[in-house]
Amino acid sequence: MPDGGECSIDWPCIEPEDMTEDMPICILIPGVAGHSQESYLLQWILELRSLGIRSVVFLNRGAGGQILQTAISYDGLHNVKDLRQIILSIHDKYPNAPLVCGGTSMGGVTLVHYLSSYGNDSLIAAAMIQSAGWCIFESVKSLSKPSNMIFNLYLTMRYKEVIKNNKELFESDRKDMDIKGILKCTTVQEIHTKFVVPNYGYKNVEEYWAKLSPHRQLLNVKIPLLSLNAADDVFSPEHSIPVHLTETNPNIAFVVTAKGGHIGFMEGMNPKQMGYNDCVFFEFIQTIRTAIESGQLNNRGEWVDGLHSESEGSLGSSSGVRNRQYPTWPKGN
Repeated sequence: MPDGGECSIDWPCIEPEDMTEDMPICILIPGVAGHSQESYLLQWILELRSLGIRSVVFLNRGAGGQILQTAISYDGLHNVKDLRQIILSIHDKYPNAPLVCGGTSMGGVTLVHYLSSYGNDSLIAAAMIQSAGWCIFESVKSLSKPSNMIFNLYLTMRYKEVIKNNKELFESDRKDMDIKGILKCTTVQEIHTKFVVPNYGYKNVEEYWAKLSPHRQLLNVKIPLLSLNAADDVFSPEHSIPVHLTETNPNIAFVVTAKGGHIGFMEGMNPKQMGYNDCVFFEFIQTIRTAIESGQLNNRGEWVDGLHSESEGSLGSSSGVRNRQYPTWPKGN
């Protein structure tokens, strides 16, 4: 990366048969400190291969056991530029291959910021995200409830994994921070306040949460974007899901299920079988591929003139949730 840092991508060991230069490539973006062996990604990788679609996993700095080269790791925002470099690299190597993206949790947050930042020049044809937190203020408030503290602790642990693996680097380059104290943090609010804010130069944790909240970026998304959330997800409370924005931007759509938790969406008693999220993702990817192959959608996510109507092609008008009554959007966030 231009600043001397390093991130990486993982290609599967076994690629689809009969690969061609224009075979679609799906870039998968995991959550905080996520890597290519996450269970929620392995199902997608295997199924994409069977569909004749290549997949590649974007690993943020420090994720998957990578050793940091600089004290810049992951905050969900600075990594947008890293994602840009990766997408440019893949596009340069396979210029004729349509690129689609799948983002999970914080990976979805980063993906929305990327799509908003680069607009029509994102080089992505379409994207889907699952279980993203839309208003970080509401996410933290939910995670702070006593009944949800186990999830709070787990997320904090994922942040601390990267810090612990690079403890010497942080102690050397960030002498103004108490790294030993940071490794004792037990909540997301603590780790954001004591580590993320000073490490990335935010004024305070409120400024960081306000900038990180991706609902502010949705109106700038220029390509087809589908979001899947569950109403009972403690990381993304139902009242904070900005379904109303589909009225303003026809490029975005929301699917909100009553149950599903955070990246759960089980369809039966066997946790290893495909879940509802997997089915939605594969159907979406197949639909996008058909649209591209038929000439309705180009590789830049633009609908071809005359082949996309407001009544039939608009994601917003076909989301299936438009008439549902949602609680009032949190004010001031």
